[in-house]
Amino acid sequence: MYKNYFLIFFISLSAFSQDYTQKEIYSWYDLQTGIENSTLFRGIEYVEVDRMINEKHKFFKSKDFQIGAVTYNGETFYNVPLKYNIYNDLLLVNLQQGQRNFVFRLISNKVNQFQISDHLFRYLKSDNNSDIAGFYEVINEDGEFKIYKKHLQNMQEVRDRSIAYSEFSSVNPDYVFQFQNNFFELGNRRELFSKFPEFKSKIKGFYNKYKKQSRNKPDVFMKNLANEMNSLISVAANENQE
Repeated sequence: MYKNYFLIFFISLSAFSQDYTQKEIYSWYDLQTGIENSTLFRGIEYVEVDRMINEKHKFFKSKDFQIGAVTYNGETFYNVPLKYNIYNDLLLVNLQQGQRNFVFRLISNKVNQFQISDHLFRYLKSDNNSDIAGFYEVINEDGEFKIYKKHLQNMQEVRDRSIAYSEFSSVNPDYVFQFQNNFFELGNRRELFSKFPEFKSKIKGFYNKYKKQSRNKPDVFMKNLANEMNSLISVAANENQE
């Protein structure tokens, strides 16, 4: 709330503020007030329980913190050191107060979304399927038919003569789709047949045409699938109106 009031005051006084992006304004505000005074410090201090000694770690892209953006409890923060723990499905922030660094895990259901590099994640919680909950990467959000991706990992305990440690490896992700505010699993085409029986033959044709892409580039396939489904839904809606 204070951020919003200050932004109104700042924008009204600065004739050139129209040239600033929202990201630049919020980053300027956080720099002036100190991010340690923000709601990001309302997370839970994180203590790592797994020993990791190689690149087989539990984090998205890198075991180091990466500069990103997060919308937490309705407030957006830019240029924040973030790390996504895939295995435990936790978003971590590295914040500094004085000479000390603190690593917090944010309360997951208060994280509206976060972005690391060009990867955007949202916190999803399905009312119609209790298995669909947590952080999902956005694959395609254009149109009524949306697709999200759940990153998954397995863990293996390794012991040698002098040390015990954990290794993490990626496994096939879960894809889900959203339609009319409900979420459904998207493991194969049968899930689509049950929700869109009128498009069964066209869905079959799409899967057959892009079979190789579905194996080699599943994210690209899913983006194209979302575009195809949105096209089919749009054409059907227009035909019903005529």
